[in-house]
Amino acid sequence: MGKKAALFISCGIFREELEYLIREKGFDGNVVFLDAALHVNFDKLKATLIGALEKGADAGRMIKVLYGHCHPEIREILERYGAKRLAAGNCLEAMAGPDEVIRLNSEATSFFLSAGWVNNWENMFALGKEDFGFDFKEMFSQYKRIVVFETGVIPIDEEKVRKFSDFTGLPVERKRITLDRLLDLITGI
Repeated sequence: MGKKAALFISCGIFREELEYLIREKGFDGNVVFLDAALHVNFDKLKATLIGALEKGADAGRMIKVLYGHCHPEIREILERYGAKRLAAGNCLEAMAGPDEVIRLNSEATSFFLSAGWVNNWENMFALGKEDFGFDFKEMFSQYKRIVVFETGVIPIDEEKVRKFSDFTGLPVERKRITLDRLLDLITGI
């Protein structure tokens, strides 16, 4: 009997990018996407991630997790299942690189958006308000701008970007990136 293909458990924030990599770049991965909005509730993120890890472990598959350091216990959780994680602090570092995030932040304190963030921010913020009564609008006073990472291959919903800018009161700037770094990190797991 042959070795089973690896199972990738991914934050839904990467959905568009991974679907592109599968379709256009030959990334051969069996991917389970978890809801991107889980980030706003650590208990829900932990329970959902553990559920996906248990299914993968029960199937006897190698598990590769496409999350950054998105939960305070993520290392311990993954160790229990022998799973390996993406070598990045968060999704935006995975795509643009930590040095680029630092460089852009040194120009002006920035809130970064990828296509996945653009497509999920309203749901994420609604769940945070529902679960904790948190008003996300207050957290943007420290920022000077929004930087949207554009790949040129993942469409950006301009209406959602405009709504995010209106919601935060911040101007939008664009930064062109490729998906090469993300693909390298994924294949390096």
